[in-house]
Amino acid sequence: MEVATAKQFGYNMGIKLIRGAYMLEERDLAQKGGYESPVFESIEDTHKCYNDNMSHIINNMTEKDMMLVASHNTESVDIATNLIDERDFKSNNRVVFGQLRGFSD
Repeated sequence: MEVATAKQFGYNMGIKLIRGAYMLEERDLAQKGGYESPVFESIEDTHKCYNDNMSHIINNMTEKDMMLVASHNTESVDIATNLIDERDFKSNNRVVFGQLRGFSD
């Protein structure tokens, strides 16, 4: 939706795409709060959603858009790296990578 809205209204996207890391905590909060869990049932579904969204965003970026891929997942980084090469984004740092260390400590 963000990609389509940016195209429709002509603004530059600045996206930080993160993969949820607190699946157990979110499920526990949902159970205690009596609402549906906001996370996927499996880590595989989480990976697929992240990779699909990341690919969609990179494939639809314009020359002024930027994206931070925040992931420890090797497959996601490989997918992003391949897309960066295909789109020739390597020289301009329009897609960058980040990881948090010790965030839950």
